[in-house]
Amino acid sequence: MHPPISSPEARTGTPAAAPARTGSAAPALWAVHRLRGTRRVVGAHAVRRASVTALIAGLLLAPTASLASAAELPPAVTAATLSTTTFGPWDGVRLDVEWAVPDSAQPGDTFTVDLPPELVPVSTVPFDLLGPDGAVVARAVWEGSTAVVTLTDYVDGRTGVGGTGFFEVQWNTELLGTDPVTTVVTIAGQSVTVTMTGPGTGPPSPTAAKWAYWNRPDQGTTEPGEALTWEVRLPASDAGSQGPVTVTDDLGPGQAMVCGTVQVRAVSSAPESPVTWFGEDSPERIVDLDCGPSGLTLVLDEIRADEFVTLSYAVDLTDPSLGEYTNVAEISTTTDSTVVGAEKQRAAAGGDGSGVTEETPGPEPTDPEPTDPEPTGPAPTDPEPTTPSAPETEPAEPVAPATPAVPRAPGTPVPTSPGVVAPATAQPTATAAGTGSSRLASTGSSAAALAPAAAALLGAGVASVWSVRRRRGHVRHER
Repeated sequence: MHPPISSPEARTGTPAAAPARTGSAAPALWAVHRLRGTRRVVGAHAVRRASVTALIAGLLLAPTASLASAAELPPAVTAATLSTTTFGPWDGVRLDVEWAVPDSAQPGDTFTVDLPPELVPVSTVPFDLLGPDGAVVARAVWEGSTAVVTLTDYVDGRTGVGGTGFFEVQWNTELLGTDPVTTVVTIAGQSVTVTMTGPGTGPPSPTAAKWAYWNRPDQGTTEPGEALTWEVRLPASDAGSQGPVTVTDDLGPGQAMVCGTVQVRAVSSAPESPVTWFGEDSPERIVDLDCGPSGLTLVLDEIRADEFVTLSYAVDLTDPSLGEYTNVAEISTTTDSTVVGAEKQRAAAGGDGSGVTEETPGPEPTDPEPTDPEPTGPAPTDPEPTTPSAPETEPAEPVAPATPAVPRAPGTPVPTSPGVVAPATAQPTATAAGTGSSRLASTGSSAAALAPAAAALLGAGVASVWSVRRRRGHVRHER
């Protein structure tokens, strides 16, 4: 038995090592040859090859060492909250989490957000956690029902790094089925009671409508083929609608119709009524079908009384980068025309993060040392010493000094300066024997009066010596 028409369950290098070089593992031998007085050195090629090999090995090992330094951090999710605890088997609900990593965390380190077995992610599209300035703090990718979050360089030099994250989850119907159930799930160490409401009972709505659902959790990001299914519900009534009934469906941007997936099915309002597939069970019900990449036109014979008809088909995503896909259909009968439209977005996921930048202390302030102001005037310069030039003419022959006059008798005044007469002194009458006094003292003459005479005698002696040396010089010159 097919599920009710309103239930979405119908959709369901390491490069190879280089050969070892033969021969000794010792360094390349250098052979020296003498040719015309010069030396030729061989063996440099081997050394260059060894250097290149070592360089390549280092480059290959560098990424390995970097990856090996990444660590898996302890549980980082500190809180988790579901937007609602009561929802249907195919409803998506938002799960918000709070996270924080230790200050020792490094770029490349990871932590995980684990879902309980009862829940699965609606979308497995990777998402980023962004900082206040838009920088990527961490990137999350899904591995089954676990989100693996990898820290980026943002954490380098920061402390207190943490933030929030959110994504949509739904029931794991493969584990729980679709019947109503209440259970307790554990998220981030917290126990939460949740209830599945079940697919519902009773006839579908008679109002025309349109909707879509993703066929895979990747939502067309990695496998764009037949990623999305659209459904159109035709209007229903107790009396039905006489034919022909025409459905014209036009796809929005980024999509291409997969004509081989077009299906038409019908159910009645009676409980547990079977599903009738027009293409298989009643091919005569389809009068015409014109299908192409941009849309289709379907013509049915009629809508019978108490009949609920649904058209469905899958599309390829020709532009998986779009965040939203649209569709519009017009349903026309002999008495009425109805336009229905819908849009489908990918499940929302994202989050944020931040941290405090570590401040590097600057140098301690120091008092500036006082400096003397630079002189503004011209710098003083020492005069260059000059050597006195030799006299151009030879000095004249010295003249012998005149014989000094005979000292005056005691009592005669001796002139000391113009206009001044020194008083005479009386000559002592007797001299004490054995006193050792000089005879000059006994004359009564002043030492100042004898100074000119002594200077004259000294000058005469110097002149005599100079004259003698000069004559000897002339004699040697003549010889």
